[in-house]
Amino acid sequence: MAVAILDCQRRSSESYGLCFFDPESKIQNLKSKIEKGLAKVRSFESVIVAEEAHIGQAKRVVRRCASEAGFGERQLAEIEIAINEIATNSVKFGRGTGRIFFAPADESLDNAGLEIIYMDKGPGIEDLNGALEDGFTTAGSLGAGLGAIKRMADEFHIYSTPERQTFRLPLYGRTTHGTVIVFKKWLNAKPREQSSRRELWAAMTRASQDGEANGDAYIIRRDGDRRLVAVIDGLGHGFGAKEAASETLAVIEKRATEPLENILRVAHESLKQTRGAVAGLAAIDLAKGVIEFAGIGNTDCRVLGGRDAVRFISLNGTLGSRMERVKVFREQLPKVATVVMTTDGVSERWDAANYPGLLGQHPSLLCAAILRDFSRPNDDATIVCGRLQT
Repeated sequence: MAVAILDCQRRSSESYGLCFFDPESKIQNLKSKIEKGLAKVRSFESVIVAEEAHIGQAKRVVRRCASEAGFGERQLAEIEIAINEIATNSVKFGRGTGRIFFAPADESLDNAGLEIIYMDKGPGIEDLNGALEDGFTTAGSLGAGLGAIKRMADEFHIYSTPERQTFRLPLYGRTTHGTVIVFKKWLNAKPREQSSRRELWAAMTRASQDGEANGDAYIIRRDGDRRLVAVIDGLGHGFGAKEAASETLAVIEKRATEPLENILRVAHESLKQTRGAVAGLAAIDLAKGVIEFAGIGNTDCRVLGGRDAVRFISLNGTLGSRMERVKVFREQLPKVATVVMTTDGVSERWDAANYPGLLGQHPSLLCAAILRDFSRPNDDATIVCGRLQT
């Protein structure tokens, strides 16, 4: 979020508010406070894979993350094989746009493990079904192919749109072609069921391209038939933004079963000693098929699947600084609904109609495709997608 706030990471001997401080000391204090755990914020790291030298780097950084997650040598070797094939094909066919995102699995949704997401703006895969079969190779690749990558994964999803089947979006100069791969590996072989109902959730959050810390956060919380989903954006960038997002997340986790208005008012009071944050909260009653939304600041929440898409309004303001009122909006969900929530690091100009068949796929693919095509590199970005059958 672009705001007029002094960046304590980049300037020395500057004032913060009305107080003078040592920037390095301030950063260390923020780091220490965050590490002690206001609330644990999951964030994706990433590595570009545009040339040969990047392949080894990709394997090293993903292996480090997987090792920290607790994987053994056999699983680490399988992950390395998958990364090697993905990265090699990215270098050859991704036109310099390939990037691998990775993070520990979200244990509120999945087993403990590792989530890897690859995305590019390459030409796409013409014969996706054929590419998934064993023995299918592309000229100059290692030959392991997507079939082998799929076998290495405990959960695997792919979406690819050939360039010739897409078009440049009017006015915005954006395209929607390319490939997205989701690869998940569990520490234990059997994945945890997300829900007894037909319900799938996914989320991606990442720091800005040059950012040291991610000032965004999200939560997907289950309590009986109630689902509380939130996206949070701490003001500015860096560790100050991360502190504000973490404090907001802590309030939401503690008061998750309360009405949305109460949660936002408590968060507003709790954030007065921080930079402040904006947040969008959705409460979903699966038994009644109803969604409520309340937002303060620039966030986006949509419900797709009905005759007309529903788009909620987030009111002006900043938690911790200025919040004139809270308004809770309520809508009936369609029988099969896709809920998408984003922070302002993702442009609101995306349209699901430009991704044929994607709403019927796993929501992690929708998260990745929208983040790839509509996120702003110089801003933290978060997207949460859920597909529900009520």
